[in-house]
Formats: sequence, C-alpha cells, structure tokens
Amino acid sequence: MEITKGIHHFDCEPFNWYLIEEGGRLTLVDAGFPGHYRVYKKGLASLGKTSKDIEAIVLTHAHADHIGFAEKVRKETGVPVFIHKEDAKMASKPLQLPWFGLLSNAWRAYTAKMLGVAIVNGVFTLPHVTKVETVKDGQVLDIPGRPRIIHTPGHTDGEISLLMEDRKVIITGDTIVTRNLLTGELGEPQIVNPILTNDYKQAYRTLDLLRELGEVTILSGHGTPWKGDMNDAVNIALESAIKKQLQ
Repeated sequence: MEITKGIHHFDCEPFNWYLIEEGGRLTLVDAGFPGHYRVYKKGLASLGKTSKDIEAIVLTHAHADHIGFAEKVRKETGVPVFIHKEDAKMASKPLQLPWFGLLSNAWRAYTAKMLGVAIVNGVFTLPHVTKVETVKDGQVLDIPGRPRIIHTPGHTDGEISLLMEDRKVIITGDTIVTRNLLTGELGEPQIVNPILTNDYKQAYRTLDLLRELGEVTILSGHGTPWKGDMNDAVNIALESAIKKQLQ
C-alpha cells in the first residue's frame, strides 16, 4: 500500500485515493465512493491508525468518484475539506459525474464495469460535502505533506494537482491519468477522454503548467504510478491526445 515514503495508495479499481503521512498525522486525498469507506477503515487499521489521526481532506475535484466518503470522515473528525473554489459548488451537489460520456459508452465492457462499481458502492446515495475550505493556485497547505496547490483546470474547472516537492511526488487527480477510462487499458500518461472531460482544449493547455517540475512520481486518480521527468510525461500525454484526435 505504501508506494513511496509516507504516501499510501488505495486502489478501489479503477478509483484511486491516497493517504499522506507526516509526523504520525495523515492527509486524505480524495475519497472514492461511499462504499469505499470500509476499505479506508481497513487501511487505517493496517497502518495502526484511526480516523483521529486524519488532519485534513483534500479533494482534487468534485466528481462523485473522488468525494465519496469525504463527508462521512469530515463529520467524524471535524477536519477541514479543501477544494478549489471553482469546484466548491459542485461538491455541494449530488451525482456529479460526466454522465453523458459514461452512459453513451456503457456498451463498452470496461465502462459498464466501472458504472457497476459506482452503483454497488453508493453513487446514488452519495452525501454531498456540506462544508469546505477553498484553495487557490500556488497555495501551500499547512497539513501533513505540505502540498502545493497547482490549479490544473480542464477535466473540471476546479481540478487541482498536489505537488510535494520534498518527496518529488505529484498527485494529479484526473489532470493526468495512466488508465484509459473507456477501455481500461493501462499505459503512459494521458488526458482523460474528451467525452469525460468538461473542457478538453483547456485540459490540453493546462499540461504546460506542469512541464518544469523535474523528476517526479505521478500518482493519478485512475491508473498506476508513473515515474520520470514531468516534461516527458506532458509530451507523452499531448502526443497521445493528438493521435486520438487524428483517429
């Protein structure tokens, strides 16, 4: 579960979320679906931790597969839930997903499986987040991991990535992923499919904001970790996007 020092990965396929550990305290980054709460509890127990060790929750964006059990943990602990201001209103509404893209591709085996996981894990009973604190680009949060917020709009208007410079790790949410969410194919860094993205042209342009980060481990909302130079990751993702447009 620990994929790099002090960062623990929870894979509720194909939905990823993370715990950042520092000084015995924890930051939860994203929160799957409501049904994944039991995985969260088991994960805490395996680390010798409880919800009392959670100091903050950070949401990379307000889609239902990322805010899942965040409200449950917030009520249990009273910790702040951080999200970009552009997604704050979305987090307060239920059933926020790119439904047209998902349902129009439900004929695909992998997309159908993904929808099944969402339904079984409570997408239709998902509690919205009732209280959030907004973040802005460049802000360093004084929480475990001390992530720097990079506003990376496109997939949603308020999509953010979390850079932990001392650990050379970036949690990208759905800014860059390593799994094709229509086919399930794992691979290189890529932008989420246009039909599942709010503003694909913006998502494309946003990647230039990440070029100069150097050697990093990318931890995305969907897929497996990728390690290398961020400029290479951006180039790979952009080349992939161009190929898809030409197909």
